[in-house]
Amino acid sequence: MQPDNLNILKVLWRKGTSQAMRINPALDPSTLKLMDLELGDWLLFANNFARFIPFFPADTSKVTIDNWQLFFNDLLEEGNLPEKGTFAYAKLLQSIHDKLEFFEQQGSLKPQLTLLVAFLKLLENSSHSLNNLTKRHLDFYYKKILRFSKLAAVPDSAFLVIESGKGTKPILTKGTTFDGGVDANGKKRTYSLEYDFIPNLAQVSQLKNRYIDFNRKKIKVSQIANSLDGRGERFIDENHGWWPFGHPLANANYPELQDASFGFGISLASLWASADSDKYLSFLFTFKKNLPFSGTASDIHQLFSVEYTGEKGWVSLSPSAHPEKDNFKSSISGKQLKIVFFVGKSQPAIVDQQEKIHGNIKGKGAPLIWFDILCNSTKAFQWIKGIGETPLQNLSIHTSYSNINTPIIESDLGVLNPEKPFQPFGSIPKKGSSFYVKYPEWEKKNPKKVTLSGKWANTPEDFKEWYYSYRDMGNQYLSKDNYFSQHFVANASLDQPIKSFLLQPTGFRAPLLESKIIVNPDPDNLIVKSNNHFKASLSLKEDQGWKAKLAEVVLFEEDGDGFKTSFDILPEGGSSHLELKEGIKITLLQSFLSEMYPRIYALAMSSDQPETPIPNEPYIPLLENMLVTYETEEQFNFNSSNELDLQLFVRDDFGWYEENKNSKTALAHTPDNELYAFPVSQSAGEMFIGISGLVPFEQLSLLIQVLEGSENPSQNMGGEEEGLKWSVLAGNYWLELKREHIISDQTDNMLKSGIITFSLPEESFSSHERMDKALVWIKVSSTKVFNATSRVMGVYAQAIEVVLVDNENELSHLKEGLPAQSINKMITRKAGVKGVSQPYNSFGGKAAEQDNQFYIRVSERLRHKNRAVSLWDIEHLVLQTFPQVYKVKCLNHTCSSSFLSPGHLMVLVIPDTINKNVYDIFQPTFSAAKLNEIASFLAEKAAPRLAIKVINPLYEEVRVRLQVTFYPGLDKAFFMNQLEKDIINYLSPWTSGEKLAIDFNSHFNKSSLVYFIEKLSYVDFIQEPRIFRNNVEMGKNILPSSPMHVLVAAKSHDISVYAPISD
Repeated sequence: MQPDNLNILKVLWRKGTSQAMRINPALDPSTLKLMDLELGDWLLFANNFARFIPFFPADTSKVTIDNWQLFFNDLLEEGNLPEKGTFAYAKLLQSIHDKLEFFEQQGSLKPQLTLLVAFLKLLENSSHSLNNLTKRHLDFYYKKILRFSKLAAVPDSAFLVIESGKGTKPILTKGTTFDGGVDANGKKRTYSLEYDFIPNLAQVSQLKNRYIDFNRKKIKVSQIANSLDGRGERFIDENHGWWPFGHPLANANYPELQDASFGFGISLASLWASADSDKYLSFLFTFKKNLPFSGTASDIHQLFSVEYTGEKGWVSLSPSAHPEKDNFKSSISGKQLKIVFFVGKSQPAIVDQQEKIHGNIKGKGAPLIWFDILCNSTKAFQWIKGIGETPLQNLSIHTSYSNINTPIIESDLGVLNPEKPFQPFGSIPKKGSSFYVKYPEWEKKNPKKVTLSGKWANTPEDFKEWYYSYRDMGNQYLSKDNYFSQHFVANASLDQPIKSFLLQPTGFRAPLLESKIIVNPDPDNLIVKSNNHFKASLSLKEDQGWKAKLAEVVLFEEDGDGFKTSFDILPEGGSSHLELKEGIKITLLQSFLSEMYPRIYALAMSSDQPETPIPNEPYIPLLENMLVTYETEEQFNFNSSNELDLQLFVRDDFGWYEENKNSKTALAHTPDNELYAFPVSQSAGEMFIGISGLVPFEQLSLLIQVLEGSENPSQNMGGEEEGLKWSVLAGNYWLELKREHIISDQTDNMLKSGIITFSLPEESFSSHERMDKALVWIKVSSTKVFNATSRVMGVYAQAIEVVLVDNENELSHLKEGLPAQSINKMITRKAGVKGVSQPYNSFGGKAAEQDNQFYIRVSERLRHKNRAVSLWDIEHLVLQTFPQVYKVKCLNHTCSSSFLSPGHLMVLVIPDTINKNVYDIFQPTFSAAKLNEIASFLAEKAAPRLAIKVINPLYEEVRVRLQVTFYPGLDKAFFMNQLEKDIINYLSPWTSGEKLAIDFNSHFNKSSLVYFIEKLSYVDFIQEPRIFRNNVEMGKNILPSSPMHVLVAAKSHDISVYAPISD
């Protein structure tokens, strides 16, 4: 906001009023002395006066020998008396004082001078009484007439931590006293408890936190919140403190915290799988609404990690580590998220949970698969939030188990070894011969599809040719002649039967040569007419016995140079799965003609015709291997009230728990009964306090010690609705504590140190797995940024507050507080109290008002009459009531948008920064709560129609850009840094922590800054100095934009070493 008219508003360009400006020397009675001569002054006066008094000897001679200055020869030397108030005069007074001290120690001062000095010292009593007349008059008027009195001392308080012993349960009644040591006078300090307190064995065992940065898209977590890095590293400075809700920072003071991770787990008995197969597992999640993000399969592979219960421990996988396969591809679309991963035969089996190798058994102990996302990117943050905030509806688990080469195979004759070639139908395969395929895992699963495949060994190239000699003779008698003649066929011109040639001496030789007969190329009586001749049926065992599921399947399918067999079995009649507990029965539908072979072989061998074909030995089926592949698919409805075989677990960095519809329904404090995959909070920050030793119905007294003033004042914690929320873990879900559960809270949303007393509900002690089950867990959550609250120094259980008892003690300790550990025992020991400790300094004490403070306060009170009328009144009321305010400035007729706004008043306040915790020392500000407190105070003192607004100044950064040349031989890197520090100290001297120099009317000239820099001992000269205010280059005079602005140094400046341009 720019001023409307700078000429009219000159009155607003004021410096304001500081605490130091309240001190008026005229208000101090000691500044006016009615008798201001002291012992040295009297002696010098007497010596100077004695110069004019003649000295006559004792013989009554009227002849003057000298003057009376001889009387002071031992104390004073001859010379001119310097003017009072000069350095020479002060030096002379000090010389007289030193000589008197010497004579007093030696006892060698002459008697006449001793009498004079004694008289002058006695005269000091009268001088003091006379000089005190002004003070007595002022005290009489202020205290007797106006009835003002000095403010009494405020006793300090201290937080103590009580350690209880086992056994007797003590009761500390109101008035119980504690030993605070002795004061400066050797008198014992006593601190008293002002309420009844019953200590117990509760202790703070663990502190954790998690912070969600919605702007940077990060989630950070600390397993040990009260440590530098969140993992246990000790603080270098014990007064460093830690952010209670974590932080997203990454610097030397606050190293980067760990990225948070979230996961969900699926536990299901049917997931058990041996290492005999290559396994594809597909998990298709359907949510109740569209997921608020999009992605690809590669995103799923990149973000998710998978681990399952293996034979020797947890086995980690990546969803991307598998070859592509139809229907087994990760995807995301709308409401659905499909995650597919692959477990090869070389990897361990998926087994049931075992406590020794997998840790605590989760749920029923069935195989467990975890899906986790580490929040280490913006995309991961979006997915975690999206999945965690969208309720689940269904889950479809589709699995494929392939390349199983070790099934249990039995023939009609016994068990076969599938790892070697075997004859599945025996050595004489005939119609009805069978073999059985079983797989133990089928007993735990419900396959929806089974594929059996195998490679046949030693097969003929063509079964039709191989079985060419095997004929269906029909009604003919199988004889030597019939067997032989069926292999030939007559030429079209032949008019006699083929068998007639057998009666001739040459048999079929001559007709074949004469082409009267030819070999039959396509006999119609072949038994094996093609490679598809041999068939089998596949049956499954049902209640009524074996029932064919595939009535007829071809055994031999061409596969390159050989043959294979492969067939799929699917459920029928609307059934969702196959019943395979008894395995699969494969039955031959034809014989392989082993029974026919001896007869036709004998006929062929007995034939005297050389052209008689010799039949091939029938093929005996020999499988090189038998591979089993099967698939399962199961559907689960998360909205069902029926108990599911599947268990859904969710976890974060602190633990896990089961998401169960019935369990959530049974709990009254769950926000809804929906199931979620990730336990993501809606709060920005969470701190978790693990309490041990607490039993039901006991109260918990927690001390939270904070570094007051370390919060970001621009972040207002707000009222009750926006403040911190306290919850307790009850049955794996957080139960928000109501007012009746929080008996008292002194912390003001953790902006100041104090004790919180809880009376936790019974649900707090119910069993849970979400965090360490041995502890009672309390959570405090915030919707604000991490630095909206103060940094925490410590959290202690069994805390009490004690107050100093007025025993007329010396109270010098009130200025800095009683040091920590000064109170370590009770005045009277109490059974059951094992120890007492004071972890931090006492606080809240205030020494009795001194005379000078009293006179300032009363004189101001007489002027403003406790009413905020003029600017002077308002500024002095604020400074008196709020000593933490260093400077205040009132802008009358001013609002946030105009400097010409009658009826409005703007009050700007600057905090005291010396030895104080300030969030930003460059731009010190008050918190919104403190500003509101000041505004409320002024509203009670001002006219009701006056609109008062109290704000922090508007700071404008001044940044310097220049080139510098240092004197030869100096370390350029070091002195560049030193120059930046000196510029900052010049522009903002208060940043050193030793000065209070913030000025509302701050301005400077560019030449003065240049002069300052060039006078530095290490600077030779500078080039091209430029000054920027809020990134806008300024001219010679640098002024604030308006009376509401204050110029401050930027935290860094553009300084470079001058490099001359060579010709």
